[in-house]
Amino acid sequence: MVFRVADLIVDILIAHGVDRAFSVPGESFLALLDALYERDEIDLVTCRHEGSASLAAVADAKLTGRAAVVMASRGPGASNAAIGLHVASQEAIPLVLLVGQVETPNLNRDAVQEIDTARAFNGLTKWSVRLETAAQVPEMMARAFSVALSGTPGPVVIELPADVLEMDAGLLSARAHGVARAEPSRAAVEQAATLLSDAERPILLVGGECRTAEFREDLVALSEHWNVPVAVTTKMQDQYPNDHRLWIGHLGFFLSPAHVGLFERADLIVAVGTRLGDLSSLGFRFPRKSPTSQPLIHVYPDPNAIGTHFHTDLPIVASAHPFVRSSLELPIVMRERDEWIEAVAKVRDAVHGWPERRIPSADVLGHAVAAIAKLSRADAVVTTDSGNFAGWVHRIFRFRPSARLLGSACGAMGSGVPSALSAGLRYPKRQVIAFCGDGGFLMTGNELATAVARRLNITIVISNNQSYGTIRTHQERAFPKRPWGTDLSNPDFAALARAFGAQGYTITSAAQAADVVAEAMSANGPVVIEVRSDVCQTIDRSLAAVSADVHGAPVA
Repeated sequence: MVFRVADLIVDILIAHGVDRAFSVPGESFLALLDALYERDEIDLVTCRHEGSASLAAVADAKLTGRAAVVMASRGPGASNAAIGLHVASQEAIPLVLLVGQVETPNLNRDAVQEIDTARAFNGLTKWSVRLETAAQVPEMMARAFSVALSGTPGPVVIELPADVLEMDAGLLSARAHGVARAEPSRAAVEQAATLLSDAERPILLVGGECRTAEFREDLVALSEHWNVPVAVTTKMQDQYPNDHRLWIGHLGFFLSPAHVGLFERADLIVAVGTRLGDLSSLGFRFPRKSPTSQPLIHVYPDPNAIGTHFHTDLPIVASAHPFVRSSLELPIVMRERDEWIEAVAKVRDAVHGWPERRIPSADVLGHAVAAIAKLSRADAVVTTDSGNFAGWVHRIFRFRPSARLLGSACGAMGSGVPSALSAGLRYPKRQVIAFCGDGGFLMTGNELATAVARRLNITIVISNNQSYGTIRTHQERAFPKRPWGTDLSNPDFAALARAFGAQGYTITSAAQAADVVAEAMSANGPVVIEVRSDVCQTIDRSLAAVSADVHGAPVA
Protein backbone atom coordinates (compact mmCIF):
# COMPACT_ATOMS: atom_id res chain seq x y z
CA MET A 1 0.00 0.00 0.00
CA VAL A 2 1.32 3.45 -0.95
CA PHE A 3 2.40 5.67 1.94
CA ARG A 4 0.65 8.91 1.01
CA VAL A 5 1.22 12.50 2.05
CA ALA A 6 -2.06 12.19 3.98
CA ASP A 7 -0.56 9.29 5.98
CA LEU A 8 2.60 11.31 6.59
CA ILE A 9 0.56 14.26 7.88
CA VAL A 10 -1.17 12.00 10.41
CA ASP A 11 2.25 10.76 11.59
CA ILE A 12 3.42 14.36 11.95
CA LEU A 13 0.33 15.32 13.95
CA ILE A 14 0.95 12.42 16.32
CA ALA A 15 4.63 13.36 16.63
CA HIS A 16 3.52 16.82 17.79
CA GLY A 17 1.33 15.38 20.53
CA VAL A 18 -1.99 15.79 18.75
CA ASP A 19 -4.48 13.32 20.19
CA ARG A 20 -7.71 15.00 19.09
CA ALA A 21 -8.87 16.97 16.06
CA PHE A 22 -12.14 18.77 15.39
CA SER A 23 -13.65 18.69 11.93
CA VAL A 24 -16.55 19.08 9.56
CA PRO A 25 -15.75 16.70 6.68
CA GLY A 26 -15.23 17.91 3.14
CA GLU A 27 -14.44 16.21 -0.14
CA SER A 28 -11.24 18.20 -0.55
CA PHE A 29 -9.48 16.36 2.30
CA LEU A 30 -11.05 12.91 2.09
CA ALA A 31 -7.59 11.34 1.83
CA LEU A 32 -6.69 12.81 5.22
CA LEU A 33 -9.87 11.41 6.75
CA ASP A 34 -9.02 8.05 5.19
CA ALA A 35 -5.53 8.22 6.70
CA LEU A 36 -7.15 8.64 10.12
CA TYR A 37 -9.44 5.62 9.62
CA GLU A 38 -7.23 3.05 11.35
CA ARG A 39 -5.30 5.43 13.63
CA ASP A 40 -6.71 5.37 17.14
CA GLU A 41 -4.02 7.78 18.37
CA ILE A 42 -6.17 10.70 17.21
CA ASP A 43 -9.80 11.13 18.24
CA LEU A 44 -11.63 12.79 15.34
CA VAL A 45 -14.55 14.85 16.62
CA THR A 46 -17.12 15.46 13.90
CA CYS A 47 -18.90 18.75 14.56
CA ARG A 48 -22.00 20.30 13.01
CA HIS A 49 -20.40 23.60 11.95
CA GLU A 50 -16.83 24.65 11.24
CA GLY A 51 -17.16 27.67 13.52
CA SER A 52 -18.02 25.36 16.40
CA ALA A 53 -15.16 23.04 15.47
CA SER A 54 -12.64 25.88 15.54
CA LEU A 55 -13.96 27.25 18.85
CA ALA A 56 -13.83 23.76 20.35
CA ALA A 57 -10.23 23.43 19.18
CA VAL A 58 -9.34 26.77 20.80
CA ALA A 59 -10.81 25.52 24.08
CA ASP A 60 -8.87 22.26 23.82
CA ALA A 61 -5.63 24.19 23.35
CA LYS A 62 -6.40 26.17 26.50
CA LEU A 63 -6.92 22.94 28.43
CA THR A 64 -3.82 21.12 27.18
CA GLY A 65 -1.34 23.92 26.50
CA ARG A 66 -0.63 22.25 23.16
CA ALA A 67 -1.47 23.38 19.65
CA ALA A 68 -4.96 22.21 18.74
CA VAL A 69 -6.04 21.05 15.29
CA VAL A 70 -9.18 21.78 13.30
CA MET A 71 -9.89 20.43 9.82
CA ALA A 72 -12.17 22.14 7.32
CA SER A 73 -12.88 22.07 3.64
CA ARG A 74 -12.00 24.90 1.27
CA GLY A 75 -14.08 28.02 0.66
CA PRO A 76 -17.24 27.85 2.80
CA GLY A 77 -15.68 25.52 5.38
CA ALA A 78 -12.57 27.61 5.88
CA SER A 79 -14.64 30.80 6.01
CA ASN A 80 -16.86 29.32 8.70
CA ALA A 81 -13.79 28.33 10.71
CA ALA A 82 -12.41 31.87 10.64
CA ILE A 83 -13.95 32.76 14.01
CA GLY A 84 -11.56 30.32 15.66
CA LEU A 85 -8.64 32.03 13.93
CA HIS A 86 -9.80 35.40 15.24
CA VAL A 87 -10.21 34.14 18.79
CA ALA A 88 -6.86 32.35 18.72
CA SER A 89 -5.17 35.49 17.43
CA GLN A 90 -6.82 37.78 19.97
CA GLU A 91 -6.18 35.44 22.89
CA ALA A 92 -2.74 34.10 21.84
CA ILE A 93 -3.83 30.46 21.49
CA PRO A 94 -1.85 27.96 19.37
CA LEU A 95 -4.16 26.65 16.66
CA VAL A 96 -3.47 24.75 13.43
CA LEU A 97 -6.18 24.90 10.76
CA LEU A 98 -5.85 22.26 8.05
CA VAL A 99 -7.81 23.38 5.00
CA GLY A 100 -8.62 21.15 2.06
CA GLN A 101 -7.99 22.80 -1.30
CA VAL A 102 -8.76 22.22 -4.97
CA GLU A 103 -6.29 20.16 -7.00
CA THR A 104 -3.13 22.04 -7.97
CA PRO A 105 -3.95 22.19 -11.72
CA ASN A 106 -7.14 24.09 -10.82
CA LEU A 107 -5.52 26.66 -8.52
CA ASN A 108 -5.99 30.31 -9.49
CA ARG A 109 -8.73 29.35 -11.97
CA ASP A 110 -11.70 30.33 -9.79
CA ALA A 111 -12.53 26.68 -9.24
CA VAL A 112 -15.57 25.78 -7.17
CA GLN A 113 -15.01 26.79 -3.54
CA GLU A 114 -11.39 27.79 -4.20
CA ILE A 115 -9.96 30.15 -1.60
CA ASP A 116 -6.58 31.78 -1.22
CA THR A 117 -6.21 31.37 2.53
CA ALA A 118 -3.07 33.50 2.73
CA ARG A 119 -4.99 36.48 1.36
CA ALA A 120 -8.30 35.67 3.03
CA PHE A 121 -6.85 35.27 6.51
CA ASN A 122 -4.04 37.81 6.36
CA GLY A 123 -4.08 39.63 9.68
CA LEU A 124 -5.79 36.74 11.46
CA THR A 125 -2.92 34.25 11.29
CA LYS A 126 0.75 34.16 12.19
CA TRP A 127 1.55 32.16 9.08
CA SER A 128 -0.16 30.47 6.14
CA VAL A 129 1.36 27.89 3.80
CA ARG A 130 0.25 25.70 0.92
CA LEU A 131 1.72 22.21 0.62
CA GLU A 132 2.77 21.71 -2.99
CA THR A 133 5.15 18.72 -2.95
CA ALA A 134 5.61 15.67 -0.76
CA ALA A 135 9.21 16.60 0.02
CA GLN A 136 8.28 19.84 1.76
CA VAL A 137 5.60 18.34 4.00
CA PRO A 138 7.74 17.40 7.05
CA GLU A 139 9.45 20.79 7.17
CA MET A 140 6.33 22.90 6.56
CA MET A 141 4.18 20.96 9.02
CA ALA A 142 6.82 21.13 11.75
CA ARG A 143 7.35 24.82 11.09
CA ALA A 144 3.61 25.42 11.39
CA PHE A 145 3.53 23.95 14.89
CA SER A 146 6.66 25.84 15.86
CA VAL A 147 5.20 29.15 14.67
CA ALA A 148 1.89 28.47 16.41
CA LEU A 149 3.62 27.84 19.75
CA SER A 150 6.54 30.29 19.69
CA GLY A 151 6.65 33.87 20.94
CA THR A 152 3.09 35.08 21.08
CA PRO A 153 1.15 31.87 20.32
CA GLY A 154 -1.46 32.05 17.60
CA PRO A 155 -3.14 30.42 14.61
CA VAL A 156 -1.55 29.07 11.45
CA VAL A 157 -3.23 27.74 8.31
CA ILE A 158 -2.03 24.88 6.13
CA GLU A 159 -3.61 24.41 2.70
CA LEU A 160 -3.90 20.82 1.55
CA PRO A 161 -4.60 20.47 -2.20
CA ALA A 162 -6.51 17.24 -2.75
CA ASP A 163 -3.98 15.82 -5.22
CA VAL A 164 -1.04 16.58 -2.92
CA LEU A 165 -2.67 14.51 -0.16
CA GLU A 166 -2.66 11.53 -2.54
CA MET A 167 1.01 11.89 -3.50
CA ASP A 168 3.48 9.14 -2.65
CA ALA A 169 5.44 10.21 0.44
CA GLY A 170 8.04 7.51 -0.11
CA LEU A 171 10.49 7.24 2.78
CA LEU A 172 9.69 10.64 4.29
CA SER A 173 9.20 10.54 8.04
CA ALA A 174 7.59 12.66 10.72
CA ARG A 175 9.66 15.10 12.71
CA ALA A 176 8.70 17.51 15.45
CA HIS A 177 10.62 20.74 15.88
CA GLY A 178 11.41 21.88 19.39
CA VAL A 179 9.84 25.13 20.56
CA ALA A 180 12.17 27.78 21.95
CA ARG A 181 11.15 28.99 25.40
CA ALA A 182 12.37 32.36 26.61
CA GLU A 183 14.11 32.22 30.00
CA PRO A 184 14.76 35.30 32.16
CA SER A 185 18.27 36.34 33.08
CA ARG A 186 19.31 36.20 36.71
CA ALA A 187 20.02 39.93 36.63
CA ALA A 188 16.52 40.75 35.37
CA VAL A 189 14.88 38.61 38.05
CA GLU A 190 16.98 40.23 40.76
CA GLN A 191 16.11 43.70 39.46
CA ALA A 192 12.42 42.81 39.51
CA ALA A 193 12.76 41.57 43.08
CA THR A 194 14.41 44.83 44.11
CA LEU A 195 11.64 46.93 42.59
CA LEU A 196 9.05 44.79 44.35
CA SER A 197 10.81 45.03 47.67
CA ASP A 198 10.80 48.82 47.41
CA ALA A 199 7.14 49.07 46.39
CA GLU A 200 4.48 49.81 49.00
CA ARG A 201 1.40 49.16 46.85
CA PRO A 202 2.33 46.70 44.07
CA ILE A 203 -0.08 44.71 41.90
CA LEU A 204 0.82 41.47 40.14
CA LEU A 205 -1.29 41.30 36.97
CA VAL A 206 -1.39 37.81 35.46
CA GLY A 207 -2.57 36.79 31.99
CA GLY A 208 -3.14 33.44 30.33
CA GLU A 209 0.19 32.80 28.61
CA CYS A 210 0.68 29.80 30.89
CA ARG A 211 -2.27 27.98 32.46
CA THR A 212 -0.80 24.77 33.84
CA ALA A 213 -1.56 23.54 37.35
CA GLU A 214 2.14 23.76 38.19
CA PHE A 215 2.26 27.41 37.15
CA ARG A 216 -0.80 28.29 39.22
CA GLU A 217 0.74 26.60 42.25
CA ASP A 218 4.02 28.47 41.82
CA LEU A 219 2.14 31.73 41.26
CA VAL A 220 0.47 31.42 44.66
CA ALA A 221 3.84 30.70 46.24
CA LEU A 222 5.39 33.74 44.57
CA SER A 223 2.59 36.11 45.61
CA GLU A 224 2.98 34.92 49.20
CA HIS A 225 6.77 35.12 48.91
CA TRP A 226 6.52 38.74 47.84
CA ASN A 227 3.30 39.51 49.74
CA VAL A 228 1.86 41.11 46.60
CA PRO A 229 -1.85 41.13 45.61
CA VAL A 230 -2.84 39.42 42.36
CA ALA A 231 -5.30 40.45 39.66
CA VAL A 232 -5.98 38.36 36.56
CA THR A 233 -7.00 39.36 33.06
CA THR A 234 -10.39 38.74 31.46
CA LYS A 235 -11.74 35.17 31.74
CA MET A 236 -8.66 34.03 33.69
CA GLN A 237 -10.37 33.75 37.06
CA ASP A 238 -9.05 30.21 37.53
CA GLN A 239 -5.43 31.39 37.49
CA TYR A 240 -5.46 32.20 41.22
CA PRO A 241 -7.49 30.91 44.20
CA ASN A 242 -10.49 33.20 44.57
CA ASP A 243 -10.55 32.82 48.35
CA HIS A 244 -6.92 33.83 48.87
CA ARG A 245 -6.23 36.93 50.96
CA LEU A 246 -4.08 38.37 48.11
CA TRP A 247 -6.75 37.90 45.43
CA ILE A 248 -7.91 41.17 43.84
CA GLY A 249 -10.22 39.80 41.20
CA HIS A 250 -10.59 39.47 37.46
CA LEU A 251 -10.67 42.44 35.12
CA GLY A 252 -13.79 42.16 32.99
CA PHE A 253 -15.39 43.89 30.03
CA PHE A 254 -17.14 46.48 32.19
CA LEU A 255 -14.82 48.57 34.31
CA SER A 256 -15.44 48.50 38.03
CA PRO A 257 -14.65 51.88 39.62
CA ALA A 258 -13.46 49.90 42.65
CA HIS A 259 -10.79 48.21 40.52
CA VAL A 260 -9.93 51.48 38.80
CA GLY A 261 -9.45 53.16 42.17
CA LEU A 262 -7.17 50.38 43.36
CA PHE A 263 -5.01 50.55 40.25
CA GLU A 264 -4.86 54.33 40.65
CA ARG A 265 -3.16 53.85 44.02
CA ALA A 266 -0.68 51.19 42.89
CA ASP A 267 2.97 52.26 42.87
CA LEU A 268 4.19 49.29 40.80
CA ILE A 269 2.53 47.00 38.26
CA VAL A 270 4.10 43.66 37.42
CA ALA A 271 2.45 42.28 34.27
CA VAL A 272 3.19 38.59 33.72
CA GLY A 273 1.95 36.53 30.77
CA THR A 274 -0.22 39.27 29.28
CA ARG A 275 0.25 41.57 26.30
CA LEU A 276 -1.43 44.42 28.22
CA GLY A 277 -4.24 45.02 25.78
CA ASP A 278 -7.23 47.26 26.39
CA LEU A 279 -9.08 44.95 28.78
CA SER A 280 -6.07 43.94 30.87
CA SER A 281 -5.01 47.59 31.19
CA LEU A 282 -8.52 48.77 32.08
CA GLY A 283 -8.96 50.60 28.80
CA PHE A 284 -5.27 51.49 28.36
CA ARG A 285 -5.44 53.46 31.62
CA PHE A 286 -2.84 51.53 33.55
CA PRO A 287 0.09 51.60 33.99
CA ARG A 288 -0.64 55.31 34.31
CA LYS A 289 1.32 57.59 32.00
CA SER A 290 0.52 60.94 33.58
CA PRO A 291 0.54 63.08 35.65
CA THR A 292 2.79 60.70 37.56
CA SER A 293 3.83 57.50 35.87
CA GLN A 294 3.53 54.05 37.42
CA PRO A 295 6.60 51.81 37.16
CA LEU A 296 5.97 48.74 35.01
CA ILE A 297 7.69 45.37 34.94
CA HIS A 298 6.48 43.50 31.87
CA VAL A 299 7.22 39.79 31.49
CA TYR A 300 6.25 38.19 28.17
CA PRO A 301 7.97 35.75 25.79
CA ASP A 302 7.56 37.96 22.71
CA PRO A 303 9.67 41.16 22.66
CA ASN A 304 7.28 42.69 20.11
CA ALA A 305 4.52 42.68 22.74
CA ILE A 306 6.58 44.65 25.28
CA GLY A 307 6.66 48.44 25.16
CA THR A 308 3.91 48.53 22.56
CA HIS A 309 1.39 50.58 24.53
CA PHE A 310 3.24 51.60 27.68
CA HIS A 311 6.64 52.76 28.81
CA THR A 312 8.25 49.73 30.42
CA ASP A 313 10.74 50.28 33.23
CA LEU A 314 11.88 46.67 33.27
CA PRO A 315 11.16 44.61 30.13
CA ILE A 316 11.77 40.89 30.61
CA VAL A 317 11.49 38.65 27.56
CA ALA A 318 10.53 35.38 29.21
CA SER A 319 7.69 32.93 29.54
CA ALA A 320 5.61 33.36 32.67
CA HIS A 321 6.48 30.11 34.40
CA PRO A 322 10.30 30.35 34.10
CA PHE A 323 10.09 33.89 35.49
CA VAL A 324 7.97 32.79 38.44
CA ARG A 325 10.21 29.79 39.15
CA SER A 326 13.37 31.89 38.97
CA SER A 327 11.87 34.51 41.27
CA LEU A 328 11.05 31.87 43.86
CA GLU A 329 14.72 30.93 44.02
CA LEU A 330 15.68 34.35 45.37
CA PRO A 331 15.93 34.87 49.15
CA ILE A 332 13.43 37.71 49.47
CA VAL A 333 12.24 39.04 52.80
CA MET A 334 8.46 39.44 52.72
CA ARG A 335 7.46 43.07 53.13
CA GLU A 336 4.53 43.95 55.35
CA ARG A 337 1.77 45.65 53.38
CA ASP A 338 -1.16 45.39 55.78
CA GLU A 339 -2.85 48.65 54.76
CA TRP A 340 -2.59 47.82 51.06
CA ILE A 341 -3.90 44.29 51.51
CA GLU A 342 -6.80 45.62 53.58
CA ALA A 343 -7.67 47.95 50.69
CA VAL A 344 -7.51 44.98 48.33
CA ALA A 345 -9.92 43.03 50.54
CA LYS A 346 -12.47 45.86 50.43
CA VAL A 347 -12.35 45.98 46.64
CA ARG A 348 -12.56 42.21 46.37
CA ASP A 349 -15.61 42.07 48.60
CA ALA A 350 -17.31 44.93 46.77
CA VAL A 351 -16.83 43.53 43.28
CA HIS A 352 -16.63 39.77 43.77
CA GLY A 353 -18.08 39.11 47.21
CA TRP A 354 -21.65 38.24 46.32
CA PRO A 355 -23.42 36.16 48.95
CA GLU A 356 -26.90 35.06 47.99
CA ARG A 357 -28.51 37.71 50.16
CA ARG A 358 -27.09 40.41 47.86
CA ILE A 359 -28.78 38.99 44.78
CA PRO A 360 -31.95 40.98 43.96
CA SER A 361 -34.95 38.86 44.88
CA ALA A 362 -36.46 39.08 41.40
CA ASP A 363 -33.25 38.20 39.55
CA VAL A 364 -33.95 34.63 38.46
CA LEU A 365 -30.58 34.14 36.80
CA GLY A 366 -28.61 35.32 39.82
CA HIS A 367 -30.34 32.81 42.07
CA ALA A 368 -29.93 30.03 39.51
CA VAL A 369 -26.19 30.69 39.26
CA ALA A 370 -25.94 30.73 43.06
CA ALA A 371 -27.69 27.36 43.26
CA ILE A 372 -25.37 25.91 40.62
CA ALA A 373 -22.29 27.27 42.38
CA LYS A 374 -23.33 25.51 45.59
CA LEU A 375 -23.43 22.18 43.77
CA SER A 376 -20.28 22.69 41.73
CA ARG A 377 -17.32 20.46 42.52
CA ALA A 378 -13.87 21.68 43.41
CA ASP A 379 -12.49 20.50 40.06
CA ALA A 380 -15.40 21.65 37.91
CA VAL A 381 -14.74 23.01 34.43
CA VAL A 382 -16.87 26.10 33.85
CA THR A 383 -17.32 27.64 30.43
CA THR A 384 -18.91 31.00 29.75
CA ASP A 385 -20.20 32.34 26.50
CA SER A 386 -20.06 36.11 25.98
CA GLY A 387 -22.70 38.37 27.45
CA ASN A 388 -23.90 40.28 30.50
CA PHE A 389 -25.27 37.07 32.01
CA ALA A 390 -21.67 35.95 32.69
CA GLY A 391 -21.37 38.71 35.27
CA TRP A 392 -23.24 36.54 37.78
CA VAL A 393 -20.80 33.68 37.19
CA HIS A 394 -17.80 35.90 37.86
CA ARG A 395 -19.41 37.45 40.94
CA ILE A 396 -20.66 34.27 42.56
CA PHE A 397 -18.30 31.44 41.61
CA ARG A 398 -15.17 30.94 43.71
CA PHE A 399 -12.65 29.15 41.54
CA ARG A 400 -10.40 26.83 43.50
CA PRO A 401 -6.95 25.61 42.43
CA SER A 402 -8.24 22.50 40.68
CA ALA A 403 -11.11 24.22 38.82
CA ARG A 404 -10.91 25.53 35.27
CA LEU A 405 -12.61 28.44 33.53
CA LEU A 406 -12.97 28.69 29.75
CA GLY A 407 -14.34 31.82 28.15
CA SER A 408 -13.70 34.08 25.20
CA ALA A 409 -11.58 36.99 26.37
CA CYS A 410 -12.28 38.74 23.07
CA GLY A 411 -16.04 38.47 23.50
CA ALA A 412 -16.78 35.99 20.71
CA MET A 413 -20.36 34.82 21.02
CA GLY A 414 -21.01 31.12 20.59
CA SER A 415 -17.97 29.83 22.47
CA GLY A 416 -19.81 28.38 25.47
CA VAL A 417 -21.14 25.11 24.03
CA PRO A 418 -18.05 24.22 21.92
CA SER A 419 -15.85 24.88 24.96
CA ALA A 420 -18.02 22.57 27.05
CA LEU A 421 -17.79 19.96 24.31
CA SER A 422 -13.99 20.10 24.51
CA ALA A 423 -13.99 20.00 28.30
CA GLY A 424 -16.34 17.03 28.38
CA LEU A 425 -14.15 15.12 25.95
CA ARG A 426 -10.90 16.03 27.70
CA TYR A 427 -12.21 15.42 31.24
CA PRO A 428 -15.06 12.88 30.99
CA LYS A 429 -15.17 12.30 34.76
CA ARG A 430 -15.23 15.96 35.78
CA GLN A 431 -18.23 18.19 36.15
CA VAL A 432 -18.60 20.51 33.14
CA ILE A 433 -20.95 23.50 33.32
CA ALA A 434 -21.53 25.88 30.41
CA PHE A 435 -23.22 29.26 30.84
CA CYS A 436 -24.71 30.75 27.68
CA GLY A 437 -26.99 33.55 26.64
CA ASP A 438 -29.90 32.84 24.34
CA GLY A 439 -28.12 34.61 21.49
CA GLY A 440 -24.84 32.77 21.90
CA PHE A 441 -26.48 29.38 22.35
CA LEU A 442 -28.40 29.69 19.09
CA MET A 443 -25.12 30.34 17.27
CA THR A 444 -23.46 27.04 18.22
CA GLY A 445 -26.04 25.11 20.24
CA ASN A 446 -26.36 22.58 17.43
CA GLU A 447 -23.25 20.99 18.92
CA LEU A 448 -25.64 19.63 21.52
CA ALA A 449 -26.11 16.89 18.92
CA THR A 450 -22.38 16.15 19.12
CA ALA A 451 -22.51 16.06 22.92
CA VAL A 452 -25.44 13.64 22.81
CA ALA A 453 -23.67 11.42 20.29
CA ARG A 454 -20.62 11.35 22.56
CA ARG A 455 -22.76 10.88 25.69
CA LEU A 456 -21.01 13.72 27.47
CA ASN A 457 -22.01 14.66 31.00
CA ILE A 458 -22.22 18.40 30.49
CA THR A 459 -24.71 20.89 31.88
CA ILE A 460 -25.65 23.86 29.70
CA VAL A 461 -27.34 26.82 31.39
CA ILE A 462 -29.12 29.23 29.04
CA SER A 463 -30.08 32.72 30.15
CA ASN A 464 -33.16 33.43 28.07
CA ASN A 465 -34.03 37.12 28.21
CA GLN A 466 -35.25 37.24 24.60
CA SER A 467 -32.54 39.72 23.70
CA TYR A 468 -28.97 40.31 22.63
CA GLY A 469 -28.63 41.64 26.15
CA THR A 470 -25.11 43.04 26.11
CA ILE A 471 -25.73 44.96 22.90
CA ARG A 472 -29.04 46.14 24.32
CA THR A 473 -27.12 47.45 27.34
CA HIS A 474 -24.74 49.44 25.14
CA GLN A 475 -27.73 50.60 23.12
CA GLU A 476 -29.50 51.87 26.24
CA ARG A 477 -26.38 53.79 27.25
CA ALA A 478 -25.78 55.32 23.83
CA PHE A 479 -29.39 55.82 22.73
CA PRO A 480 -31.67 55.67 25.81
CA LYS A 481 -35.13 54.18 25.37
CA ARG A 482 -34.53 53.48 21.66
CA PRO A 483 -33.98 49.71 21.50
CA TRP A 484 -33.90 48.42 17.95
CA GLY A 485 -32.63 45.23 16.36
CA THR A 486 -31.73 43.61 19.67
CA ASP A 487 -34.93 41.73 20.56
CA LEU A 488 -35.14 37.98 19.97
CA SER A 489 -37.92 35.44 19.58
CA ASN A 490 -36.69 32.17 21.01
CA PRO A 491 -37.77 28.53 21.05
CA ASP A 492 -38.54 26.54 24.17
CA PHE A 493 -34.94 25.61 24.96
CA ALA A 494 -35.84 22.74 27.29
CA ALA A 495 -38.03 21.20 24.58
CA LEU A 496 -35.29 21.81 22.02
CA ALA A 497 -32.82 19.97 24.24
CA ARG A 498 -35.15 16.99 24.48
CA ALA A 499 -35.50 16.98 20.69
CA PHE A 500 -31.72 16.61 20.47
CA GLY A 501 -31.84 13.69 22.90
CA ALA A 502 -30.64 15.65 25.92
CA GLN A 503 -32.58 16.42 29.08
CA GLY A 504 -34.26 19.79 29.42
CA TYR A 505 -35.34 21.80 32.47
CA THR A 506 -36.85 25.26 32.85
CA ILE A 507 -36.56 27.82 35.66
CA THR A 508 -39.08 30.65 35.61
CA SER A 509 -38.76 32.07 39.14
CA ALA A 510 -36.10 32.58 41.77
CA ALA A 511 -38.12 30.48 44.22
CA GLN A 512 -37.82 27.32 42.13
CA ALA A 513 -34.16 27.78 41.14
CA ALA A 514 -32.60 25.62 43.85
CA ASP A 515 -34.95 22.65 43.36
CA VAL A 516 -34.73 22.60 39.57
CA VAL A 517 -30.96 22.98 39.63
CA ALA A 518 -30.61 20.13 42.12
CA GLU A 519 -32.70 17.82 39.94
CA ALA A 520 -30.97 18.80 36.71
CA MET A 521 -27.44 18.49 38.06
CA SER A 522 -28.12 15.00 39.37
CA ALA A 523 -29.09 13.79 35.90
CA ASN A 524 -26.74 11.98 33.51
CA GLY A 525 -25.87 12.90 29.96
CA PRO A 526 -26.15 16.33 28.38
CA VAL A 527 -28.53 18.54 30.34
CA VAL A 528 -29.94 21.94 29.41
CA ILE A 529 -31.31 24.33 32.04
CA GLU A 530 -33.24 27.24 30.57
CA VAL A 531 -33.45 30.24 32.91
CA ARG A 532 -36.16 32.63 31.80
CA SER A 533 -35.41 36.18 32.82
CA ASP A 534 -36.54 39.68 31.95
CA VAL A 535 -34.20 41.85 29.91
CA CYS A 536 -35.40 44.90 31.82
CA GLN A 537 -34.45 43.18 35.06
CA THR A 538 -31.00 42.58 33.67
CA ILE A 539 -30.53 46.10 32.42
CA ASP A 540 -32.23 48.04 35.19
CA ARG A 541 -31.18 46.02 38.21
CA SER A 542 -27.85 44.51 37.26
CA LEU A 543 -26.59 47.65 35.58
CA ALA A 544 -28.14 50.26 37.81
CA ALA A 545 -29.10 49.33 41.36
CA VAL A 546 -26.66 46.46 41.63
CA SER A 547 -23.89 48.52 40.05
CA ALA A 548 -24.52 51.34 42.48
CA ASP A 549 -24.08 48.88 45.31
CA VAL A 550 -20.49 48.22 44.21
CA HIS A 551 -19.91 51.78 43.00
CA GLY A 552 -19.74 50.88 39.33
CA ALA A 553 -20.82 48.70 36.46
CA PRO A 554 -20.90 44.94 36.95
CA VAL A 555 -18.04 42.70 36.05
CA ALA A 556 -18.81 40.69 32.92
